[in-house]
Amino acid sequence: MIPKPRSLRVPRNPIGLLILLAAFAAAAGCSTANTPGGGGVVVNHVDASGNSVPGWFTPTGGAHANSATMDYIANGGKSSCTECHGPDLGGGISRVSCFNTTGCHHDPIQNWSTPAVHGAAAKRAPGSSGFASCQICHGADFRTVRGGITCFTCHASAPHAPAPWRASAGTTFTHTNTDPANAPVCYSCHADSPSGNPNNPHRPPSPASAGTPPGCFNGTMCHNQPAAPHPLDNAWVTTPPAAQPHGNDAKAAPGATTGFSYCQDCHGAGTTPPANFGGGSSGVSCYLCHANAPHAPAPWRTSAGSTYSHTSTDAANAPVCAQCHFPGSLNNPPGHPPTPAEEGTPPGCFNSTLCHGSVAPHPVPYNDSSHYEVTSTTFPGTCGACHDVSAPSTKVGPVCQTCHVAASPLTAADCTSCHAAPPDGAAPAGSAYANIPGAHGTHIALNSAGTPISCDTCHNGLGTGTLNHYNRAKARVPPGDASFLATYNAKSGASSFDNGAALSCSNVSCHGGQATPNWQSDALVVNDQCTFCHALGTAQYNSYNSGEHDFHLGLFGTTATSCKYCHNTTTLVVDHFTTLADNTISPAVASATVGGAGTLITTWTPGAGTSGTCDAACHPGNRTW
Repeated sequence: MIPKPRSLRVPRNPIGLLILLAAFAAAAGCSTANTPGGGGVVVNHVDASGNSVPGWFTPTGGAHANSATMDYIANGGKSSCTECHGPDLGGGISRVSCFNTTGCHHDPIQNWSTPAVHGAAAKRAPGSSGFASCQICHGADFRTVRGGITCFTCHASAPHAPAPWRASAGTTFTHTNTDPANAPVCYSCHADSPSGNPNNPHRPPSPASAGTPPGCFNGTMCHNQPAAPHPLDNAWVTTPPAAQPHGNDAKAAPGATTGFSYCQDCHGAGTTPPANFGGGSSGVSCYLCHANAPHAPAPWRTSAGSTYSHTSTDAANAPVCAQCHFPGSLNNPPGHPPTPAEEGTPPGCFNSTLCHGSVAPHPVPYNDSSHYEVTSTTFPGTCGACHDVSAPSTKVGPVCQTCHVAASPLTAADCTSCHAAPPDGAAPAGSAYANIPGAHGTHIALNSAGTPISCDTCHNGLGTGTLNHYNRAKARVPPGDASFLATYNAKSGASSFDNGAALSCSNVSCHGGQATPNWQSDALVVNDQCTFCHALGTAQYNSYNSGEHDFHLGLFGTTATSCKYCHNTTTLVVDHFTTLADNTISPAVASATVGGAGTLITTWTPGAGTSGTCDAACHPGNRTW
């Protein structure tokens, strides 16, 4: 019982007295707590004086939104807010409307009606807003008119953005960032049922068992992630023009989890649209994202300017392609191919049953000498019917500059339509892939009888005329692959090249099995970086193990300066790289670099193998090495 304040004047009117007592009773009922709620705690917000506790209201939610939402959930869809604010939340005995214009969530100044504002709040977890908080004012079905508006005043068929309501399908708004704790509210419309639910077209192929609580990914509604054979939503379908994980798997050879036919297992295996890829058991149609075909828009090849290409699709997928693309169909226009295959010929990409015909005067892939002998004179008659030199093009074949990225191969001969030999960064190819100079010039300059160096030294089996070269040019594989001759393997293993961030070689005998500097950006200064290739006492071919190396380096230290006390940089230029293909240290070459101008050695007399005697400034008289 509330004690009567001394200043209170009791009215003589009995009816007035009853109203006043009722007001006090109501106030007492709203005064069981005086601290704001948080973390899902339900509290009352009116203190003993009838005022809201400090910090109760903030424009973007706060304690009152948390408590009101959690109270509504705990009471099974009933709100105690109506006790003070009235059945319509328009004021009640509190005389404070939830829809006033002095800072509440329907205040136009706060742009509450903007989808990005109220939608973001609705999609948060319950307790910080959430779908349930919308129901407090708009009813369990979101159709209650409170504050003069219902959710369906703006949302035509559902209290959210129009289907399919995901950004990957081209819509502005997406449900994929909705907190899953809102699932019980979604379930009120999207409940799964054996007989089907028109509000749940994406029924999982394996619905959850009866009594399973509503969840986004447990088979009670649209998604059944544990049963899905791939990630869902944005992990599987990325924002163009990024690579598409689902597209890459679809274009791979048919298998247990790849290929077009595998997609059809869940998304529809009919023979004509929309039955094929139209939804199937998954209920998710490929046409939600792919407007008129279950692949990128035509002409669907990078040479025509589109981001994605069908040219990397495994040909074993042809039977599925044939469901739409067959001779005479609108999806296979005249001229694709000009001479259809005989009836009964199985679908294939290059046998005239689909778009491409075997009538082309060359094999596909066209890694044939006749391909590389085409000239500007012969091109119009032999190639021009199917190919253009550069984009844009509407012809059936890829443009020449799909592979020849720098210039027309008809005018830029001898490899320069892509790069010089070796790549040098100069015109006409330019300094981009595939003509980045790197250390090509330095290495080619080492060519000699004892060190024969050519493109095949480091790109064995990848040169002009090889299928690997053709495939890499077509796929534009930067910054290039390397395959070393076994001659240059280090003792520690086979040579390799890291064409990622490092751009360096490993296990190359020339470099003593050590990782090399970056091929494109770092130069090796031979006279000052001896230890980048040579190490004392290792098993590598160019390790220095002979004589008194260990003793001398113990005195002077292992530095380039100490190396040059005995080894002459002038003769290094002549003799250092003359036997790289030998995989041994030649005693004659090693001896030739000892003594002379700039060293501390007065005379050096080579002996057998790597032995010898020297007369030096640090020890006059011949000493045996």
